[in-house]
Amino acid sequence: MSPSLIADSFVSLAALGGLLILIGAIHDFDATSPLTRRFLFGLRVLSLLMASRVLSWWTGLYVFEAATVMAAGLVPLATIILAEGLLRRHAPKLTKWIAAGGAASFIVLALLPATFAEPWRSVMLFAYQFVSFALAAHMAVTRDRASLSKAENQAVDRVALSLLLILPLFVTDFRSPYIDMPVRLGGVAVLFLCWLLISLGQRTVSHRDTLASFVILLSVALVGALAIGIENGLGTAALVRTATVVVCASLLGVIWKDSITLRAEQRRQSLIRHLAEDRIDDPLGFLRELQNHPLVEGALQLGEPELVDFDLPALKTLFLERPLLRAAQIQDLPETDSEQLAWLLEKYEATHVMLASLHPFRLVALNMPSISATPGAETELKVVQRMAFLISQRSAGHD
Repeated sequence: MSPSLIADSFVSLAALGGLLILIGAIHDFDATSPLTRRFLFGLRVLSLLMASRVLSWWTGLYVFEAATVMAAGLVPLATIILAEGLLRRHAPKLTKWIAAGGAASFIVLALLPATFAEPWRSVMLFAYQFVSFALAAHMAVTRDRASLSKAENQAVDRVALSLLLILPLFVTDFRSPYIDMPVRLGGVAVLFLCWLLISLGQRTVSHRDTLASFVILLSVALVGALAIGIENGLGTAALVRTATVVVCASLLGVIWKDSITLRAEQRRQSLIRHLAEDRIDDPLGFLRELQNHPLVEGALQLGEPELVDFDLPALKTLFLERPLLRAAQIQDLPETDSEQLAWLLEKYEATHVMLASLHPFRLVALNMPSISATPGAETELKVVQRMAFLISQRSAGHD
């Protein structure tokens, strides 16, 4: 097996891995919406292309060669279908005819033997893909931004951005006397597309952040490949193959990590979910449900009987002014209040205490390790405190 074939196979298999990870993430999130089905169709076509061409290289069987051409011919059609879904408008009739007619043509042309069909079939395929991608990009650029939401515009921008990378890199997948790269780079473009799409689930990550991350990852991978090349005395072609393999391995690792983050976020037993799903008609029931959440598991409800050893009037005044207090705030309080809070935290082995009800007076003490007390968790805790207090006020009003 030649070095070029090994590198090409690794790049294509890495792209296949990235596509399967992305398909799993999208399918778990929402597999029923029309837009998701369009996404999944395009991703499955790309997966078929990556898998069939590797099998074709390894086995030389006609069936895999034909499947590769068919899948490559379906990619432009899938791109136009996805563009229509993202933009929420139909493509121009000419664009539809080009995409659908080209896909149907290459399903037929794929059945011809390579000795008869090449190289003119590859030239036609390249021209068809280039024109279709350009038409899809034109639809994205000329869209009416005001008709789409901010999230929809962000998704369109990221797909359009990936097309800018896909077009030049896919050229290297067509081997000819004029284009003879040491390795096919189409898989790198596919992995970048997977990264852009999976980062859509991270709303705080901007285009600039994603591009900066890609440039940093690419730079580090190239420096690593250069070090390997210098150490082993690699030639230019071997160095390009090494750099491409390192980049693909790094991108696949990042995509896998981001997919785990998305799945963890979907399953996260957050306190905000507690507000959305648990009962809000009964203050005590609300607090009992709160005690079962992992972030604040074991939270203690402290009524006036449990607080008889404290200065109740002072505690009521303190928590009325500052409904949520944590251990780190002890030094910021007046001496009397700081002593009361320190004693309260020490007695119940708590890190946070919040006001849950004023009539009757009720506190909730909980232990949230500092490693869990992220800014997001602190904010969620404040929201829960406010909701618990409002529920108690509403219940008192009804009584």
